[in-house]
Amino acid sequence: MNHKQEKLENPARLADLNPPAALQKLGLGPHDTVCDIGAGTGIFTIPAARQTNGTVYAIDMNDELLLVLEAKMRSEGLSNIKTIRSMAFDYDIPMHSVDMVLLVTVLHEIEEKPELLGEITRILKPSGKLCVIEFRKEPTPMGPPLPHRIAIEDVESVCTAHGFTERERFLLGENFYVMIFNPKAGD
Repeated sequence: MNHKQEKLENPARLADLNPPAALQKLGLGPHDTVCDIGAGTGIFTIPAARQTNGTVYAIDMNDELLLVLEAKMRSEGLSNIKTIRSMAFDYDIPMHSVDMVLLVTVLHEIEEKPELLGEITRILKPSGKLCVIEFRKEPTPMGPPLPHRIAIEDVESVCTAHGFTERERFLLGENFYVMIFNPKAGD
């Protein structure tokens, strides 16, 4: 297990995120198509694939992490996951085909936010939702240094500037916040 995998799969982090419960709270439906951007080892991809019969796209730029995810997928017999290795924001996903896009502790790491949000707009159904989970920008039991985190206000501002409307926000565990956005009507 490499350092990145250890960090992603830290038991305290997993307990705080509680991906199966978080996905239910996000409103994942039994036939939804999901896109997990920055899927890593699949801590959200695998529970999503268990909760929906739809396709779950797992996108990451790290081959090692995707290999771990694919091994988990095989061991659980999950056939509805499609892994995509991508360094750029042009995913092999049909336009307006995704019900839910997950960005779990990813947005703070992305410098090209406009390009990412443009691609999310392209793949998301008009009725779909963008779900952003990030570390609170305050001292918490775990997470990156405060300067590396992204504040709720900054997520709101970057997403609304790119045509999204905030629908809901809530805290998750002791370390995280969640924001749910819809694409603006008519886009």
